[in-house]
Order: sequence, then structure tokens, then C-alpha cells
Amino acid sequence: MRIIHLNESHRKAWDEFVLTTPESGFMQSWAWSGFKELEKQNVRRIGVFDQEKLLAGAMVYYVPSSFGSSPLELPHGPVLPWKQRSLAAECMELIRSELGRIAREVKAPMIRIEPMIVGDLPGYLGALVRAPLDLIPTDTLVAAVFKNDQAILDSMSSKGRYNIRLALKKGVEVFSSGNEGDVDEFYALFELTCNRHHFQGESRGFFKNMMRHLGPSGMAKLYFSRYKGMILSSAIMITFGEKATYLYGGQSSFLPSVMANYALHWSMMTDAREMGCRAYDFYGIAPDNDPFHPYARFSQFKSRFGGTRVTTAGAHDIYLYEQLAELWVKNMRGMPELSKAPVC
Repeated sequence: MRIIHLNESHRKAWDEFVLTTPESGFMQSWAWSGFKELEKQNVRRIGVFDQEKLLAGAMVYYVPSSFGSSPLELPHGPVLPWKQRSLAAECMELIRSELGRIAREVKAPMIRIEPMIVGDLPGYLGALVRAPLDLIPTDTLVAAVFKNDQAILDSMSSKGRYNIRLALKKGVEVFSSGNEGDVDEFYALFELTCNRHHFQGESRGFFKNMMRHLGPSGMAKLYFSRYKGMILSSAIMITFGEKATYLYGGQSSFLPSVMANYALHWSMMTDAREMGCRAYDFYGIAPDNDPFHPYARFSQFKSRFGGTRVTTAGAHDIYLYEQLAELWVKNMRGMPELSKAPVC
């Protein structure tokens, strides 16, 4: 087996491989890595091959800084043959070795992985430390959308069904767009929602880059709910394989009684089904028994759509002590009050 740095000729094989690996997701797709390059992130695409057969790999993201670089991040990765334990362990050893080489080259202090493993990470990944910050929400709600309308509605709470029907009865309309030019309409509500709930949101340019790169293929779509000509809620949905993910959203504080956000998600769920998806991921809910979690205020709303709670292992770090020591020394030298201190 050997490590190869992937190029455009590997794109089709890579995406097909990721799609057959349920422990990975859209952040390991080739298209998403291209979007992150638009966002000025550096991307390394590595694959483990046995002859011509792709066995494992990772999309690796990092940002250069004055002190070296950010951690090497693998959201939804690495992509491994998880069910073949010995092969997965061997592939991981090769990937880890190559990531260590890249980290030394770019002076990254650690490697942060986050596959979509439910429960604990397998021991063959080696000594890992639970990261202080997750790259993706560890608790989420996933609803089945491959059924007919009535079956999907039956899986919801009675309040969810009632509010969807109320919104449609009142005449709430939902429309979608794949155009970068509609980001401003989305962002107006997204920014208001972030300010209202004291969240640090992404920039307008982030969403423009997302729609510019992922909109034409349909991987990213904007959704809007409208009542009597007024846009009341908006969202972005990402589709990759058989899963659709509600990634970002915004909601007006006007006319809450028309339940526009219920109509919005109902349309997104049925649209996802029409695009061949089997699951709709609400992308983040509060953990059980944590009423003060930042997602708590949204979790009750999301739970009314039914679905199954999924809790993944979260982000884990591999510390690179040589780079950490180098970073510490460089940081200390940059502090004049310490560099001038007398030596005792």
C-alpha cells in the first residue's frame, strides 16, 4: 500500500468511495474541498492505494498563520474501511504518518479528526485526546424522508404536523434557488437571527462562495418561505449522496403565528426525497438534559419533525509535541515583557 496525493483525475473515484462510507459525509467530498479553497483554506487530498484500488484517505484542511498553521483538520474524516478493522488500522497508520510529515512542513501543532462514528472511536486509531472544540455538532436529529408524505408526517409530533398544515392553509409559499445572487436575501435573515441569539455567524462572502461553487451542481440550495410577499425564513440545504443536511438558517421575528419555518422545512424534506435522499439531517440539537446549551432553543422546534437522535464521538486530537514546543518558543520570543525579564 502507498500514499498518493490526489489530483483531478481521482475526483470521481474519491467521491464514490466517500459515498459508500457512512462514517464520512459531505465535508470529505471533492466539491466541498473546492469550496474551502475559495475560502482561502489550504487543502491536501491524500489517498491510500493498493495497486490501483483506493482503500482510504482524507481531505485535510488548514489555514496558515504567523505562528505556523492551524491544526490539520479532517471533518467527517478520515475515510477508512471501518468495518475491516485490521485494514483500517493499517491505512490509518499510513495516513497518520503522512499527516505528521505535512504538519512538520507547515508547522501545524496537531491533527484534528472527526469521523461520523456513533459511540466511541475504535482503539486502533491510537492515542487520541478529546478536542476542546468540535468541527461539527456531535448531537443531531436525522429524519427518514424516503417514505410518502403521510408516512413522514405520521413520524412527527402532533404539534409538528399541525403547524405544517396551518402554515400551508394560511398560504405560506416556499421556493428555492441555486443562485449566488440570492444570498443577500438569505443573509438578511441569517444575520438578524445570529444577532438575536448572540451567535457568531459566517460572513456574507462565505455564503456567496458556497453558492458560487456548490450551487450550479445542486449540492447547495437556498430555500425561502414567503407569506403575502414577505420573506419570513430562509435556509441552506446541502445534499450529498442519500443525505440532505440543513446547514444554516434564518428567521424573521414577524408573524410567528403563520408558522412559516414549518412550511420551509417540510418543503426541504420533501424536496430532498425527490432528489434521491433517504435522510434529512437537522445538523445540531442540544444534548439531553442540557437546557443551557446554545442549541437548546432550537431543539424543541427540530424535535417536532420526528427523526432519530444520533450522537457521534466528536473531534479528537493527535498532538505533535515537537511543533507545539516550537510554537511555544516562538510565541514566548514574541512577548517583549518576558524577553526582557532578568535571568535568575
